[in-house]
Amino acid sequence: MPRSTCRAATPLFSAALIALATATLPSPAHPVPGRQSMEQCVDRVLSRLTRARADEAQVGPTVVSQCDGPLRAALAEAIQSGEAPLCTLESCMGMARSRASEEATAEYRQRFLRR
Repeated sequence: MPRSTCRAATPLFSAALIALATATLPSPAHPVPGRQSMEQCVDRVLSRLTRARADEAQVGPTVVSQCDGPLRAALAEAIQSGEAPLCTLESCMGMARSRASEEATAEYRQRFLRR
């Protein structure tokens, strides 16, 4: 499956993968476990990196490495729910990692600016 097909199928869940919950998550009364776990993981990693004043270049790789399990679970849930119907874990995991890395870095910049 071409990456462009997966890319087109995933915009609704990518923001949720790194704690930008307001874009796509269900109401708080019905949290999605994989997404919630991913959000919590990213928040923990970003908090630690912010406290350590880590270089921005470390953010993406650190989040992807430390949150791989929750990212897989969130992607699997998006596939099962129909949000990413053209994806499989194998075909879209690389793209999901890339987006998680980019979005975590953007969130890190925002947190750093707020300090």
